[in-house]
Amino acid sequence: MTTAGSLPAGGSVLAVDDQPENLTLVEEVLSEEGFRVRRAADGEEALAAVAADLPDCIVLDVMMPRLDGFEVCRRLKRSRDTHFVPVVMLTALTRVDDKVRAYELGADDFINKPVDIHELAARVRSLVRIKRLRDELDTSESILISMVQALESKDSRTAGHSQRVAVLATALAQHLAAPSDQVELITRGAILHDIGKIGLPDRLLGPEHTLAERSWEEYRHHVVLGERILAPFSSFAGARALVRGHHERLDGSGYPDGLRGTSFELPIEVVALANLYDAIASTEGPEVAAKELRSAAARGEYHAEIVEALVSVVAPSADLATPWSELLPIPSGNRRGRILLGDDLASSREFLRTVLEAEGHEVVSVETAAAVVEAVEREKPDLVMVDIHGQNRSGFELTRAIKSRPGAEFLPVILAAAQRELSDLPDGPRVWADDFLVLPINRLELVARVNSLLRIRQYFRGLEEHHSVILSLASALEAKDAYTRGHSERVGVLAARLGRDLGLPDEDCWLLHMAGQLHDIGKIGIPESVLNKEGRLDSSELQTVRRHPDLGELICRPLKTLRRLLELIRHHHERYDGSGYPDGLQGEEISLGARILGMVDAYDALTSARSYRRSFTPEQALCLLNDETAAGRWDPEVFAALVRMVRSAAPPS
Repeated sequence: MTTAGSLPAGGSVLAVDDQPENLTLVEEVLSEEGFRVRRAADGEEALAAVAADLPDCIVLDVMMPRLDGFEVCRRLKRSRDTHFVPVVMLTALTRVDDKVRAYELGADDFINKPVDIHELAARVRSLVRIKRLRDELDTSESILISMVQALESKDSRTAGHSQRVAVLATALAQHLAAPSDQVELITRGAILHDIGKIGLPDRLLGPEHTLAERSWEEYRHHVVLGERILAPFSSFAGARALVRGHHERLDGSGYPDGLRGTSFELPIEVVALANLYDAIASTEGPEVAAKELRSAAARGEYHAEIVEALVSVVAPSADLATPWSELLPIPSGNRRGRILLGDDLASSREFLRTVLEAEGHEVVSVETAAAVVEAVEREKPDLVMVDIHGQNRSGFELTRAIKSRPGAEFLPVILAAAQRELSDLPDGPRVWADDFLVLPINRLELVARVNSLLRIRQYFRGLEEHHSVILSLASALEAKDAYTRGHSERVGVLAARLGRDLGLPDEDCWLLHMAGQLHDIGKIGIPESVLNKEGRLDSSELQTVRRHPDLGELICRPLKTLRRLLELIRHHHERYDGSGYPDGLQGEEISLGARILGMVDAYDALTSARSYRRSFTPEQALCLLNDETAAGRWDPEVFAALVRMVRSAAPPS
């Protein structure tokens, strides 16, 4: 999971205004908050600046020559490349219609001129956090795809299969005029459809028609395993049915559930057809694939009209190398959430409840600060809104109390207050609150603030889930091999303990634990016949095994929150005397974390049985590692700490 400090501080903000004095004000306010601010003098310049370097947030004036803020916002929000960049619109316009227009064009927020500096800082801070979390969520999903692609790369016949299936399935869904949310579901389900194969032994990953009956039964289990891998995680809820059902058939002859008729829903059929088409076309050609699919439709396995639709889109969709993420449509609609209101005025609670429930949110309201704290634990809200009116400014302390709770650092909190109260706001509340609303509350501003802040909660929960999926996949890799089962978890625990014994801070120990769990993830791309070979490896096999640290780093590189893990994963086989791999580092060139990870990795490997040798006792392992340390292979200080840790944990003889 992501720690509170793991998201990068600051961020890049593009300020757009034709008045230099306004740009200066925005730059001064946001620079003091730690943001890097770029300027643009009009709409055309703004679009060019976004194209050159995508910012984390755009502060956009409405009234400008050449291209006004409304048109700039419209262009940004209609492209998936820029859709997720938050836009705050600054306006001197007071008509409600203008705010409605900005909101309908996709603006994430709007602030009236003259700009209140506290309000501007709070809006940008929250929206940049949203953007960063969205980026992390996208890149963590790409790790799953990297793992599937690494699995496919072991066999030239399947390399790129999931990518091609995603392109075909998306093209077919769009041809059939499926709603945008269904197209997105189909794309994600298609790219992940074979994720369960990560849990299958290599001997089952050849051509299906070569499998014996018993092996065929084992192979069919991959759809169930794939669904189980994703089952605990709500962000993959829709894709699970496609992962499980991509071998089902209209007539009930498929597996694992024998779906038939209306139970064989369109998204499942689209992915099933794209999967079968590519499996045939990649080995026997598109003409044979089209003929086979038509024959299957004639037998009642698919709808004939959908088969013909697929065949018709194959040629137009020609570029099967299009990155799968570029196929996703622009999302529509806002997320709904569970909102906790803390306000001692019944009239205020009723107004807020009416507005928020009309937007589809579930609302829980309480009257006192004490009741808010209790309700946060009991109701598990997605957002908290506190009115400080009549609470003797306790709303400020209440916000701090909420955000200080374990696991609540990304629970969005809005403070509502009179303008004079916000103007006198001390530094503490500005840090702890995610946003502010000025009383009396404007209905449109309330809706915009709530919708934006709910995305923080949504993205953070999704990010937690994706991290958990990655760890579960790493465990699934080990589950295939009785000799290495539990190795990575043990290495993570031992590395964190050794780091603490060496005086490392808690965050570094957390990184060591995570790195231990993921250090061998690159082995997904190494054939099991090599990994589990009894006896010595030949030079070619040895080079193949030595690819796994580099491949592990490549798989995890997209996830920004794990960037500090990359050198640990890459360098856990480096050695103090320079004899390690992949970079031949030596001595202090190897980070202390990598030296710790490599040490405990070697210790756990020695004290675990392998296909090619028996296990050593802890003392035997320490004796062997002592000899290697004396020969220069290990950092003497790290080895001495390992000896102390192992012997202090050993039962008395």
